[in-house]
Amino acid sequence: MTTYNESQTFCEIENFIQAILANQTSVDQFKQQIIPLIKKSRRFFVDGNNYIAAIIVFKLLEQIIFKANAFKFYDSIQDLPDHVVEGFIKYVQDQAGLIEADYQADQKQHKAEVKKAERFLSECIQQQDQLTIFPIYLGTQPQALSVIRLYDLDLYLSAFLKLIRSRDTELFRSIHSVLWQIKHNPEQGYYIQLFCIYAGQAQAVTLTDHARRIGEQWLEVTNGYGAVSFEEHDLKGISVNCFDDKQTQRALQAVKARMNNHARNHYLRVTRHRRKTFDCQRIGLSLI
Repeated sequence: MTTYNESQTFCEIENFIQAILANQTSVDQFKQQIIPLIKKSRRFFVDGNNYIAAIIVFKLLEQIIFKANAFKFYDSIQDLPDHVVEGFIKYVQDQAGLIEADYQADQKQHKAEVKKAERFLSECIQQQDQLTIFPIYLGTQPQALSVIRLYDLDLYLSAFLKLIRSRDTELFRSIHSVLWQIKHNPEQGYYIQLFCIYAGQAQAVTLTDHARRIGEQWLEVTNGYGAVSFEEHDLKGISVNCFDDKQTQRALQAVKARMNNHARNHYLRVTRHRRKTFDCQRIGLSLI
């Protein structure tokens, strides 16, 4: 725990709780880990944000610990009798059902979002002759993880979508729709899985190298903090003849597979109050 990093800190809290649930944390380990983690995490909690159950349990545990020390019966966590710490551990383990239900609810929500994305893309296909889909991952530079929080990524995303909708950049003038989802890689921080959908019938310019050019716009919006990645075979996009059933099914499966990739561990540990983490947006079509 050498770097103060919101993304990784929330994962450390989750791992700490999960280790207790798996009965892998001794009394001594609990004493060694809990206070440094509490101190490290305080700066990252924001009133009004939503947290997964494992993190909520951690915050409740923090309150219980400090209540136990309210009258300074103990100088530090190390002075607490083992049976008191065992009580803390049991408290966490008693929340196992709540935490598991929360994970299941998250998976259910993800499946609903994938279904919505499939329906949205199917409607796009039905309304067009030709589509080109660019799957891109928008994140942040490793060295910027200590300064970029979910709040910052959300602001960057809003600015990026505003840039797309404004059509001030030629790159986005023939864009048809965007489909996006915010995710959380435990090792690399928050990122956005983005699908830029172009209507082929409206192309006045070639789509060659559009994936890289879209990425360049993200780097500009993030003032250089951003990072971009994509599959090499996606550089030219996924081309879809909307009258070819095989191509349309292949495109639907490709989008579905990418959305499901890492779904079991790239879920968000925290979300901003009343802010979207997923959306399908029709941008409209310009024939300029």
